Amino acid sequence: MIYHLVAGGLAALGTALALAWKWQLGMRRTAAAVTVLATVSAALVTALGNVLALNGRVCAVLTTVSTLTGAFAVLAYRFYRDPERVAPDRDDVIVSPADGTVLYVHRSSNGELPIATKQGRSYTLRELTGTPLQMQHAIVIGIGMSFLDVHVNRAPIAGRIVSLQRFPGLFGSLRDPHMIFANERVTTVIENGPLQVAVVQIASRLVRQIASFVREGQDVTLGQRIGVIRLGSQVDLVLPAVEGLRVNVRPGDHVTAGESILCTLDRRGLRTVDVSRSVELEESRVK
Repeated sequence: MIYHLVAGGLAALGTALALAWKWQLGMRRTAAAVTVLATVSAALVTALGNVLALNGRVCAVLTTVSTLTGAFAVLAYRFYRDPERVAPDRDDVIVSPADGTVLYVHRSSNGELPIATKQGRSYTLRELTGTPLQMQHAIVIGIGMSFLDVHVNRAPIAGRIVSLQRFPGLFGSLRDPHMIFANERVTTVIENGPLQVAVVQIASRLVRQIASFVREGQDVTLGQRIGVIRLGSQVDLVLPAVEGLRVNVRPGDHVTAGESILCTLDRRGLRTVDVSRSVELEESRVK
């Protein structure tokens, strides 16, 4: 009996780790969580087996199935939760629009976003044409969301929605840099006085819905819910390179939507500057 219970637990662990690698859930935390669930499942199956006189193979299957069922239940809870967030009581900050891990902090020029650095290719966000973000140097912060992150996105600044555009596209894996702006996306531009920022919600292979909670012309508060992306994907924040802007995050940092401060801004002057000289920015990318 014990042999079969162990075999069932190992089968569940192997399946879970394979999915964790594919979905970028984190191998260590997945292994720890599934091991706990397998132990609990084995205890329950043992009790049930003693009552119903189940054979070893049935107990192994039940252990595997119950462990994976519990794991998917925990995953579903983590994915669909929408906790309340408390935005900073400040007017000189730009907060994260998404939960997740900072993938890169890039500079751009004239609307060209240099994402595929290995191939030296750039991508243009056509929806930024006619906005200050397209005409000047800008900073692009990419945030990757896993299944375990909250997928509700929030306003990085208070202001008015001046543009909200959906662009149909592909649903490729975001592991391939070429797919970042070839995939379906929704771009929301928020304006507060002379400051404009853009939130770019990007679909991934498993995403089939990017829902917006706001509309053009609507006023939003700092940290307000503006949309949701179903399943794991990515959100990019496009900021103008202005004097006094300080980026406070770097690749690898984990951020929380509506609360984590990505940048601080001196609002006394929003003069555009050469990002290569005057903006305090560490440009790098997670390899």
